[in-house]
Amino acid sequence: MLLHASPLHFQDAGLWSEFLSQTFVPLAVREQGNQPFSNLAINEQLGSLMVTEMRCTAFQVDRTTALANRTETALYKASLQLSGTSEIQQRNRKVVLQAGEWAFYDTTCPYTVSVGADAHFLVLQLELGHMQTWLPYLQAALVRRFETQAGSGQLMRQMLLGALNQRQHLSDVAAGGVSAAIMHLIGAQLSECAEVAPDHEQESVQQVQLLKLKHYIAENLTDPDLKVEQLCEYFRYSRRYLYKLFALQNLSPADYIQRQRLEACKQLLANPHYQRPVTELAYQYGFRDATAFSHAFRRRYGLSPTAWRQTPNDAKDCNMC
Repeated sequence: MLLHASPLHFQDAGLWSEFLSQTFVPLAVREQGNQPFSNLAINEQLGSLMVTEMRCTAFQVDRTTALANRTETALYKASLQLSGTSEIQQRNRKVVLQAGEWAFYDTTCPYTVSVGADAHFLVLQLELGHMQTWLPYLQAALVRRFETQAGSGQLMRQMLLGALNQRQHLSDVAAGGVSAAIMHLIGAQLSECAEVAPDHEQESVQQVQLLKLKHYIAENLTDPDLKVEQLCEYFRYSRRYLYKLFALQNLSPADYIQRQRLEACKQLLANPHYQRPVTELAYQYGFRDATAFSHAFRRRYGLSPTAWRQTPNDAKDCNMC
């Protein structure tokens, strides 16, 4: 097993069904084949990602219409096959995953997953709130086969497996940063491979361009030169066209960059393990000085950075968005 915790061993389909329903969403489970039932599973929290590793004999799970209709939270699952095979069916689509391939599916809709004998795979749970940037492409990306042999897929797989291998040596802050990077790579691959409807081609092209801009911004938030000019030069867009793309979000490029920087700072200040001074954080995220940072933070969230840092976590959850 890749994860370092002791795995749970299941030799009974009923207990396995209970584990899966508690870990993910309620599911109906059936054994398949003649192989003695023997499944191993480990859950590991990696930042905002819950990762479940499984080594299994053959079985099938069904997310029935009745179970899906009881869903309260939008949750997506990404399944990365390490060995063996798995078949996923949803919305009249079907994909068979071999080693090194992954697929993405929606727990708010009925689905069936059939796992082959001696299968080894990882399942990542992704809340909709973490996937807002990629929302235009989620439906087109459902139940499609994605490769991890090159490009963003390979980077995602390497980063995920490396992070799981080093999880016990990662601080909560580091694990949060790694999980955010993994989600950005997942989103990048979704946007690269998403199907484009012919009657919305121009709009879809612009959405892809905007998503790539957002991904680049997220990866370069601490670069003090991250400005409109740098974006135009890197993507070879005119200033006018860049503003047109961000108008899809009703924001200017500079406003979007500042919001993302403020959000990153807010998350760090909420983490009790992050103890660096506010002034250092301001410079780190491209603000010219602590005063400018404080004014921008207060305008956005209604509190100074210091007051936000000192606010109890339960009050943060209730009062801030």
